[in-house]
Amino acid sequence: MKNFTYKCIPVPTTIATGKQGNGEHGLAVDTYQAIINKAAEGGWRLSNIDTISSSQKPGCLEGLFGAKDQVVNIKMLVFEKEVE
Repeated sequence: MKNFTYKCIPVPTTIATGKQGNGEHGLAVDTYQAIINKAAEGGWRLSNIDTISSSQKPGCLEGLFGAKDQVVNIKMLVFEKEVE
């Protein structure tokens, strides 16, 4: 049976590509591609792309004024490497 080790790399869910009409959406693709290729150089294989949510409670002062939990969605690239 094969054993694997895993690595998670957080990536932006939104990538600024400049002004509308410049056709620069390729920059967003290039950003992900660069991260994946860099990991591949180290022997990692892309296994999955997940979105996770992180929740943080407000501080004492914000809580007194009715602030709610802050929820942030994070996109994760999950890589795997076979362990020998």
